[in-house]
Amino acid sequence: MKTTNNTLKALLFVVLFLAGGQILAQTTTNPDTVCVGATGEAYLVANTAGSTYNWTIAGGGGTQVTGGTTSSITVDWGSTPGIYTNAVSLTETDANGCIGAPIYLDVRIIQVALSALGPFCAGDPAQALSPTPTGGTLAGTGVVAGNFDPTVAGTGTHTITYDLAGCTTTINVVVNPGPTTGPIQHF
Repeated sequence: MKTTNNTLKALLFVVLFLAGGQILAQTTTNPDTVCVGATGEAYLVANTAGSTYNWTIAGGGGTQVTGGTTSSITVDWGSTPGIYTNAVSLTETDANGCIGAPIYLDVRIIQVALSALGPFCAGDPAQALSPTPTGGTLAGTGVVAGNFDPTVAGTGTHTITYDLAGCTTTINVVVNPGPTTGPIQHF
């Protein structure tokens, strides 16, 4: 569902890992946004030599998959949408045994949906698409200003995509050709 964002996060993780001490700063927007059921979501802080890290995942059905006491972890998120305050927390203990102040990250888990439409007949009027939550991007043949227009789409099966924050859902909409009648004959 969030392939592009996961790929970018993985690439960023590799770059930061290879950069080691060259890391200047990296900030995640709070709250972080993930898709329902997202897996392998990477979280990290700049690694300090000799430090250990205590990560906690709370709320959102999240499970820490990798990381232990390192400066990075991966998390698999649950299937209940919502905003989870302090869903990811981290406390660093340095080489001298001094414990730093905990840091927190809220996580917003979103589930996108797009109501089924049709089937339509060629020439039917446009019908509003109803994506939830609102604020994303609709795309596909026949999508015009938030509506599906069978006349613009033409006959056939059309895939409509809704994307919000990297979370994507699709529906297929069918436009059937009308009957070909005639000509009228007189006997």
